[in-house]
Amino acid sequence: MHTSLVIGFDSAWSLNNSGAMVGALVANNNQSSSLGTPSVVNLEEAAKLIEKWQKEHRPTTTLILIDQPTIVPNMHGQRPVENIVGSPVGRRYGGVQSSNRSKQELFGDRAPIWEFLNSFDGPCNPKRSCLNQQRKNCVIETYPVLAMIAMGWLLDDDHRNPRATRRLPKYNPDKDRKKPTFIGDWQFVCHQTALGMNKLGLSHLEKWLTNAQNNAFPRKQDQDCLDACICLLVGMLMAMNKDCLFVGNMDTGYMVVPYDETLYQEIIDRCGNSNPKRYPVDWIAQFKIA
Repeated sequence: MHTSLVIGFDSAWSLNNSGAMVGALVANNNQSSSLGTPSVVNLEEAAKLIEKWQKEHRPTTTLILIDQPTIVPNMHGQRPVENIVGSPVGRRYGGVQSSNRSKQELFGDRAPIWEFLNSFDGPCNPKRSCLNQQRKNCVIETYPVLAMIAMGWLLDDDHRNPRATRRLPKYNPDKDRKKPTFIGDWQFVCHQTALGMNKLGLSHLEKWLTNAQNNAFPRKQDQDCLDACICLLVGMLMAMNKDCLFVGNMDTGYMVVPYDETLYQEIIDRCGNSNPKRYPVDWIAQFKIA
C-alpha cells in the first residue's frame, strides 16, 4: 500500500530561531493517522525529526509543506509570486513579507534553509515531481495566510466601510495581542483548523487545537504550532488528491494552497493588471497530485 508521510512545517527561517512541525500518515485509501502534537523545532531539529519519522514508518513519499520561501533568486525587492498574492492578501488587510538574497541570515548563500532543502532533494515542482514515484521527498512551499483565504477562513470587516472580501484574522501574539479582536481571531483560527483535522480523522490534533483555542494567553510558539497545523492541512488535502492552486513558477518562486475559484480569478486579474503584464497561463495553475 502506498503511504505518504505528510508534514506541516512553520519554518524557523534563520539559524537562531525556532518554528514548529507536525506530521501525519495517509494511505492511498485516504485513511490517516497523526504522529503526535506539534513540536517546537529549529531547522536542524526539523530535519532530524523528519528522518526519524521516515525511518520508523518507511513511507513511499514524504510531502513537506513548508511556510518559508524555497526559491529566492532575486537580490532585492519582492519575488514575483509575493507581488501577485500581495493583492488578494492586501484586500483583506494582510501583508506579504518580501524575500530576497540581501537578507543574508535568511536567504544568503550560507542560510540554513538551503542545507535543509538539500537534505530532502531540494524544492519540488508539485505539478510534476510528486507524480514520479522515484522522488521520495517533495518539499513544497505554502503560505498559511493565502491558504486561509482559499479555504474561506475570513471574518466580517469591522470598518465603517466594510469590504466585500471580509478580512483576515489577526492572531499573532507578538503583533496583535493589544487589538480588541485578537483573542476572538485566535479562537477562530484554532476552531477552523480543528474542524479541518476532524474531517480528516485526525482526532489527536483536533483535541490539541481545541485546547489551544481555550488558551487565553497564547505565545508566539503557540502560533508557530498552529501555523504548522495549517501547513499540514494543506498537505493532507494535496495527498488526498484535492484540487490545489499553484501560483508563481519554478524559476522565481511559488506558493501552493487549496484551490478556490474566487482566489483563482483574483490572481488572474492581478496578473493582467500588473506592470509589466503577466500572462496567467505562466503564473497560475489548478492541479492535483495523483
